[in-house]
Amino acid sequence: MTKEEIRIKELEGQQNPFSVPEGYFETFNERLLARLPKEEKPTWVVRLMPRVLRYAAAIVVIAGVGSALYLNHKNAPTVAYNDAKAQEEYYNQALDYAMVDNMEIAAYLTEADY
Repeated sequence: MTKEEIRIKELEGQQNPFSVPEGYFETFNERLLARLPKEEKPTWVVRLMPRVLRYAAAIVVIAGVGSALYLNHKNAPTVAYNDAKAQEEYYNQALDYAMVDNMEIAAYLTEADY
């Protein structure tokens, strides 16, 4: 116990300072039910978007995305992968890089300006 709790117990004693009126909990249910409204108000379910409108919106979105992809695919630049000259140039560059030995790499690194 803290000093404050001990001091409070000394001043007030062991007695509980809070009290409940007689019969409070016995009549609690009746008093609560008396405060509730007697008549329930009818509730309505309001659909924000009709079902047909949802399907139409889905079709429009699918058609828009599909047409955008199709048109983008038609206008995309084509790359000739079978161009023999381009392949030969690529292989020559790859071979040039592959034929560099460790001494040449060291020379490139020491000559490089940082």
